[in-house]
Amino acid sequence: PPRPPYPPPPLPLPLRSEAASSARPLPRLAPLRQEEQGMPSAAAGSPLRVYVYEMPSEFTTALLQYRGVHSAPHRETNVYGASQLVQGSLYAMETALHEWLLDSRLRTADTAQAHLFFVPVYVSSLYLWPIHGASTAPLYGGRRHRGATRVQQATLMLRAAAEYVRSALPFWNASGGADHVWMLLHDEAPCFAPRELRPSLLLTHYGYDARRPLSWSSYADDDWLRSPAFYEEHVGPLAGPREGKREGRPAGGRPRGGAACFERGKDLVLPPWKPPSFWRAPLSDPGLAAPGRRRGTYLFFAGELGAKRLPGYSHDLRQRAEALFCDPREPRPRRDCLEHAAGCRSDLAPNCSLWRPGVRVVPHVRRGGYGAALSDSTYCLALPGDGWSSRVLDAVVHGCVPVIVQDESAMFFEGAFSLAGAPELEYSSFSLRLPEAELPRVLEALDAVAAPRLRAMQAAALRVRDYFVYKDVYAPYRYERKALLATGRPRQDGFLLLALALEARARQLGKLPPQTEEGRRRNRALLELDGGALGEWQSPVREY
Repeated sequence: PPRPPYPPPPLPLPLRSEAASSARPLPRLAPLRQEEQGMPSAAAGSPLRVYVYEMPSEFTTALLQYRGVHSAPHRETNVYGASQLVQGSLYAMETALHEWLLDSRLRTADTAQAHLFFVPVYVSSLYLWPIHGASTAPLYGGRRHRGATRVQQATLMLRAAAEYVRSALPFWNASGGADHVWMLLHDEAPCFAPRELRPSLLLTHYGYDARRPLSWSSYADDDWLRSPAFYEEHVGPLAGPREGKREGRPAGGRPRGGAACFERGKDLVLPPWKPPSFWRAPLSDPGLAAPGRRRGTYLFFAGELGAKRLPGYSHDLRQRAEALFCDPREPRPRRDCLEHAAGCRSDLAPNCSLWRPGVRVVPHVRRGGYGAALSDSTYCLALPGDGWSSRVLDAVVHGCVPVIVQDESAMFFEGAFSLAGAPELEYSSFSLRLPEAELPRVLEALDAVAAPRLRAMQAAALRVRDYFVYKDVYAPYRYERKALLATGRPRQDGFLLLALALEARARQLGKLPPQTEEGRRRNRALLELDGGALGEWQSPVREY
């Protein structure tokens, strides 16, 4: 049946002048917990102001009742009723960022003061799984044969959210959506975002910026080009044949999208949510930064290697890495081919031809051993998975130099350091990058790195790693917030870098005046560069 119109929000706030703004009472926001605790966020030093939409419950709060072990937000309540931070799903940043903004000085209830408008939709962390997986029929689209796959359902859900934002309030139409911010965190989520969202600023984990993108997912339900007709109707034009056989490598016979998934200079790639249990120990370990520290493994990778996946998973890079760099001393069921979901591939036979002592490419490391293995490695391969992978984050947190092998893709916060006024912290300072075709020559490339450059990259990785994790997360308990903010470089984290990058985007849109020299000094002080201290940019808060 047709969807009924949404009721208007309880307190609609139309665009208005400053005079009208002061004449009309505004909704009163709850006191900020971080200020009650006497520990305001470092991001409060930014002049950026963000309006957070109160969305209908079908996009946010109603979905929380379906949370579970592998589909949870970043927070859960234990049997004693205490709140605790957990891994949640791979996409738990949806709830973490929403919660952070609600308890942030960056939030404003006055739309006349807002520079950006944040639209919360829990499409990746809860809707795609388990809600769609457990439903007996599509929740969007009406007829079962229209939009029945889960990524098509996600497209329709985002369209419904955009329709609400566009029709219920006037702010979208005032900018054409350019100053609106959406989170698209699923494996290849920006690729199946509806065309209505394309003018907006997209926060994603997947920075795939090919002009004619392919679907790389090894799950048929996540192939966003599975139905070319649906793609053309809701996402964008096709840039290839309407039908074609799926192959292991990019081929002219496969359908290609005509809308870029990610747009550099507009969108941002966020590091995924990792709970404190993953990063507190390495960020607190002074031994990782000890001069002359010896690491026993030269090149390391652990994770899914595509043995049970469709061809094309990870662009075939994980499969090739295992075939070339596997340890010949390890027993294997077969060495003449790589067995996978669609059969057997002799072109990826695990011959281990490029292995040598110090190289370790393995399927998985037992729980607790992954961090130790990263900490003991000099270089860590960062290869894609089903879309994005957390390997860059995993590497830098443990002081391992990431070796990125993924074409046409921006990595986590790539470009954000320059937006924040710290170009010296960009990826070239702490990582290496190779074209996918150069994977067989990765050891040659690493051997060519001079020792002084390697030491500089290791030091830079330890310098930037705080910005790949989220310490400034909402914490209901003061002792917990104090401990999180004190880990590693105190108060330096991903939320701070994100706030400064969003501020720069707002300036590019003309929502804030151009950056001044004082503003640049403020940003570098907030990032504790040039010997600056962030304290002078913070408003005094009562200490409890």
